[in-house]
Amino acid sequence: MSGCRVFVGHLSSRARERDVEKFFKGYGRIREIHLKNGFGFVEFEDHRDADDAIYELNGKELCDERVTIEHARARRGRGRFSQRFSYYQSQSGSSRYGPPVRTEHRIIVENLSSRISWQVS
Repeated sequence: MSGCRVFVGHLSSRARERDVEKFFKGYGRIREIHLKNGFGFVEFEDHRDADDAIYELNGKELCDERVTIEHARARRGRGRFSQRFSYYQSQSGSSRYGPPVRTEHRIIVENLSSRISWQVS
Protein backbone atom coordinates (compact mmCIF):
# COMPACT_ATOMS: atom_id res chain seq x y z
CA MET A 1 0.00 0.00 0.00
CA SER A 2 1.34 3.42 -0.87
CA GLY A 3 2.22 5.91 1.83
CA CYS A 4 0.74 9.28 2.58
CA ARG A 5 2.33 12.63 3.40
CA VAL A 6 0.97 14.89 6.10
CA PHE A 7 1.65 18.62 6.26
CA VAL A 8 2.42 20.10 9.70
CA GLY A 9 1.84 23.86 9.80
CA HIS A 10 2.62 26.49 12.44
CA LEU A 11 5.52 24.38 13.63
CA SER A 12 7.65 25.94 16.36
CA SER A 13 11.21 26.84 15.40
CA ARG A 14 12.23 24.88 18.49
CA ALA A 15 10.66 21.64 17.21
CA ARG A 16 13.12 18.92 16.31
CA GLU A 17 12.62 15.65 14.46
CA ARG A 18 12.42 13.68 17.71
CA ASP A 19 9.66 16.03 18.98
CA VAL A 20 7.63 15.43 15.83
CA GLU A 21 8.25 11.68 16.01
CA LYS A 22 7.05 11.63 19.63
CA PHE A 23 4.00 13.75 18.72
CA PHE A 24 2.93 11.22 16.06
CA LYS A 25 3.82 8.15 18.15
CA GLY A 26 1.04 5.61 18.12
CA TYR A 27 -0.34 6.65 14.74
CA GLY A 28 1.48 4.10 12.62
CA ARG A 29 4.83 3.59 11.01
CA ILE A 30 6.56 6.76 9.80
CA ARG A 31 8.72 6.60 6.68
CA GLU A 32 10.20 10.07 6.82
CA ILE A 33 10.08 13.38 8.70
CA HIS A 34 11.15 16.50 6.83
CA LEU A 35 11.25 19.79 8.78
CA LYS A 36 11.50 23.31 7.40
CA ASN A 37 11.33 26.70 9.12
CA GLY A 38 7.78 26.89 10.52
CA PHE A 39 6.37 23.78 8.84
CA GLY A 40 7.19 20.20 7.99
CA PHE A 41 6.07 16.92 6.46
CA VAL A 42 5.57 13.48 7.92
CA GLU A 43 5.25 10.54 5.57
CA PHE A 44 3.37 7.51 6.87
CA GLU A 45 3.55 4.03 5.35
CA ASP A 46 -0.23 3.67 5.39
CA HIS A 47 -2.76 6.34 4.38
CA ARG A 48 -5.16 5.17 7.11
CA ASP A 49 -2.57 6.04 9.78
CA ALA A 50 -2.17 9.49 8.24
CA ASP A 51 -5.96 9.95 8.27
CA ASP A 52 -6.11 9.00 11.96
CA ALA A 53 -3.25 11.36 12.85
CA ILE A 54 -4.90 14.25 11.01
CA TYR A 55 -8.24 13.62 12.71
CA GLU A 56 -6.76 13.33 16.21
CA LEU A 57 -3.85 15.78 16.19
CA ASN A 58 -5.01 18.78 14.15
CA GLY A 59 -5.10 21.78 16.49
CA LYS A 60 -3.07 20.11 19.26
CA GLU A 61 0.04 21.69 20.78
CA LEU A 62 3.53 20.66 19.78
CA CYS A 63 6.43 22.51 21.46
CA ASP A 64 4.01 25.15 22.81
CA GLU A 65 2.53 25.92 19.37
CA ARG A 66 -0.91 24.89 18.13
CA VAL A 67 -0.14 23.05 14.91
CA THR A 68 -2.30 22.37 11.88
CA ILE A 69 -2.19 18.87 10.49
CA GLU A 70 -3.57 18.17 7.01
CA HIS A 71 -2.93 16.03 3.96
CA ALA A 72 -0.02 17.40 1.97
CA ARG A 73 -0.92 18.56 -1.50
CA ALA A 74 0.13 16.52 -4.51
CA ARG A 75 3.78 16.73 -5.39
CA ARG A 76 4.86 18.63 -8.41
CA GLY A 77 8.14 20.11 -9.48
CA ARG A 78 11.65 18.95 -8.94
CA GLY A 79 11.80 17.96 -5.25
CA ARG A 80 9.90 15.61 -3.00
CA PHE A 81 8.44 18.45 -0.96
CA SER A 82 8.67 21.23 -3.51
CA GLN A 83 5.01 22.17 -3.92
CA ARG A 84 4.23 23.07 -0.31
CA PHE A 85 7.65 24.63 0.16
CA SER A 86 7.22 26.73 -2.97
CA TYR A 87 3.94 28.00 -1.51
CA TYR A 88 5.83 29.35 1.50
CA GLN A 89 8.53 30.81 -0.72
CA SER A 90 5.95 32.74 -2.71
CA GLN A 91 4.21 33.93 0.47
CA SER A 92 7.41 35.16 2.11
CA GLY A 93 8.89 36.61 -1.07
CA SER A 94 12.22 34.94 -0.44
CA SER A 95 13.40 31.38 -0.87
CA ARG A 96 16.45 31.85 1.33
CA TYR A 97 14.85 32.27 4.74
CA GLY A 98 11.56 30.36 4.67
CA PRO A 99 8.28 31.72 6.02
CA PRO A 100 8.25 34.57 8.53
CA VAL A 101 8.30 33.59 12.17
CA ARG A 102 6.64 35.77 14.81
CA THR A 103 8.90 36.63 17.76
CA GLU A 104 8.68 39.02 20.68
CA HIS A 105 11.37 41.22 19.09
CA ARG A 106 10.37 44.44 17.30
CA ILE A 107 12.31 47.13 15.51
CA ILE A 108 11.44 50.78 14.95
CA VAL A 109 12.95 52.55 11.97
CA GLU A 110 12.82 56.34 11.94
CA ASN A 111 13.96 59.20 9.68
CA LEU A 112 13.32 57.44 6.39
CA SER A 113 12.85 59.31 3.17
CA SER A 114 9.24 59.79 2.10
CA ARG A 115 10.24 58.17 -1.22
CA ILE A 116 11.14 54.88 0.45
CA SER A 117 9.01 51.78 -0.20
CA TRP A 118 8.42 48.70 1.95
CA GLN A 119 8.92 46.38 -1.04
CA VAL A 120 12.12 44.45 -1.40
CA SER A 121 14.07 45.54 -4.44
